[in-house]
Amino acid sequence: MAIGDRPLNAYSDRLSVRPGETIRFHVSCDGPDAYEARLVRLICADDDPRGAPFQAEAVASPLDGRHPGAARAIHAGSHAVVPASPAWRFGRGFTLQALAMPTTPGKGRQGIVGTWSESAHTGVSLVVGDDGAAGLVAGDGAASVWITAGAPMAARAWYRLAACVDAANGTVTLIQEPLAGGRRVERTADLPLDPAACEGPLLMAAWRRDDGGGRHAGCFNGRLEAPRVASRALDAAEVALAEADPGADAVRDTIVAAWDFAQDIPGDTVTDVSGNGRHGALAHLPQRGVRGARWSGREMCWRHAPGDYGAIHFHDDDVYDAGWEPSHAWTAPEGARSAIYALHLTAGDAEEFAPFAVVPPRGERRAGLCFLMPTATYMAYANSGRHFRDDAVEMKRFRATVMTPSDCFLRAHPEYGLSTYDRHSDGSGVSLSSRLRPILNMRPRGRVWGLVADTHITAWLEHEGFAYDVVTDEELHAEGAAALDGYAAVVTGTHPEYHTAGMLDALRSYLGRGGRMIYTGANGFYWRIAYRPGSPGAIECRKTEGGTRSWVSEAGESWMSFTGEYGGLWRRCGRTPQALAGVGFTAQGFDRSSFYRRTEASRDPRAAFIFEGIDDEIVGDFGLVGGGAAGLELDRADVALGTPRHALVVARSEDHGAGMLVALEELTSNQPVADGDHPLARADMTFFEIDGGGAVFSTGSIAFAGALPVNGFDNNVARLMRNVVRRFLDPEPFEGYDASRPPARPAA
Repeated sequence: MAIGDRPLNAYSDRLSVRPGETIRFHVSCDGPDAYEARLVRLICADDDPRGAPFQAEAVASPLDGRHPGAARAIHAGSHAVVPASPAWRFGRGFTLQALAMPTTPGKGRQGIVGTWSESAHTGVSLVVGDDGAAGLVAGDGAASVWITAGAPMAARAWYRLAACVDAANGTVTLIQEPLAGGRRVERTADLPLDPAACEGPLLMAAWRRDDGGGRHAGCFNGRLEAPRVASRALDAAEVALAEADPGADAVRDTIVAAWDFAQDIPGDTVTDVSGNGRHGALAHLPQRGVRGARWSGREMCWRHAPGDYGAIHFHDDDVYDAGWEPSHAWTAPEGARSAIYALHLTAGDAEEFAPFAVVPPRGERRAGLCFLMPTATYMAYANSGRHFRDDAVEMKRFRATVMTPSDCFLRAHPEYGLSTYDRHSDGSGVSLSSRLRPILNMRPRGRVWGLVADTHITAWLEHEGFAYDVVTDEELHAEGAAALDGYAAVVTGTHPEYHTAGMLDALRSYLGRGGRMIYTGANGFYWRIAYRPGSPGAIECRKTEGGTRSWVSEAGESWMSFTGEYGGLWRRCGRTPQALAGVGFTAQGFDRSSFYRRTEASRDPRAAFIFEGIDDEIVGDFGLVGGGAAGLELDRADVALGTPRHALVVARSEDHGAGMLVALEELTSNQPVADGDHPLARADMTFFEIDGGGAVFSTGSIAFAGALPVNGFDNNVARLMRNVVRRFLDPEPFEGYDASRPPARPAA
């Protein structure tokens, strides 16, 4: 099998399931005529021979066995669909118009609004032509004709576009008018055929393909606003009037449909304000809450001036739901163990996993310990290609960053969608992500990041014999603190970076009632996200002011369309990671990992349990990721940012390489960093008690868990972790600290 080939791909309709609930799997088998399936409990997803062995335990299920294969395709590209109607017959002439800001006008033919069918050669559509100019395509049922305005449009400029067909004269007038000033193009040409009547659906930002294999084509890159359909040929003045006021006397009786994208910005409906009720639905989650052609700059939030945000940004590589038919369904049996599972597929040398979690029944606790699976972060990174799309950040020394065969496949198959770390094909940042598609970097035997890294923790828990339940971010968001109440302690993943307000509220509430949290990673509780009500499996993240990020939201676009909440860093929203976990993101580097050195505070009696049986001054000078336990991304304690004053920094990393760089939000000007020796480039291992008997222990490093499996889990990192988990499961309250007496070593 060649590098980058993936005959098997799969996804599930959910990432967690309770006993008695059903999860469905969608499989594409491209090439082999059949595949083998089985269900496994995924204990360790890493196959690094230096660490814990890869471990997937078979679980008997009705899914086991050989199944016929069928290839499935993903039809990417966001667009809007308005149902079929006799109104689209356009017998007496017509006008199709919209405001448009094309972002890739030179990329080829793209649909704007209309009913044209590529395969049936019927209907008409306003389009971007091969030459990058506005045009019309029309079909008579046997062939289609393309007519162009003849003047290429500039990328990222707003235009008033219209195709006005006069049936009596057999002509079309194309209008292409730049809104920021410049030469208006108005061209009248013969229409050499009579468009075939078409009552099929009308599409915006694409056109129809009725060949049985696809549903749309010709996807538009850019922003559209105020699409209109009229039942006669309008002149230039009437086109402008219909755009501004479709209810005006001069055009009202001719308006077939007039869509106002400023309405229902959080939803997936495009609303017809003509009174004719020709509403449509959006497909593949285009970006809403973006500046329109009339954006004034007086308001920066779409909720305050929705008319300024009457545009939708469509992309030819948007994907929400791959739309494959279900291949298998599994109902989790009563009594099913809470753990990480996967549907495991094989066909010859090809292998695929579709991971998910079985969570305990609502309100039931089967263990004292809860592993909080950071599925929102998995979604944010879903199919991330930043490491191979941007040569400036390609780093090969870490297994966390080296290019994989799956990356090769994604490079050849952009229809599998992007992550919030990528840019769309038109250069705009990706603010929306979905799990209803194969997520190839959420797979065993892959990059040591996300799921693979998190199973270093679950493998260690299994090795130590600690019973645990798994709860995912989706339960945390939907159920709040009720998803955690009753657990003695919660263990996070290595990189719980993305959270909704409800998720942070739940963690704060749980800890406030005496809960205990072991934060095993870094760069956690960092970006604010939103889930979309009514669209399961989708998240939104706006990369606003501040933060270490791969793209930046445009001016006026910092508020999320799903909920209207301000996006960006939780730190910018006044909820710092330090205030929750004692530490927060401070530096990242991918050249090598380092170690921790114990501090004076580690001798404080309050921290004695952490280092029980550990005489070493150096902790974690080994690890599967970069050679140490302190690396990749680091968190530090800082009282000024919310670290409790009584917190103990019991160990601190040192000796980082030149590749360890301070996070951008920490800098107010450019600063050199010599050989990684910057006071902010450090991981602070931190402990503090909470009123009510609870406590928090934070490692401050993503690479920390990668040290657990070294030497068969026999090392000082594993011993330290064992001490912490045992004490956090002990019902004896953490009573503490004397607030009147400073700790042996202040947090920072």
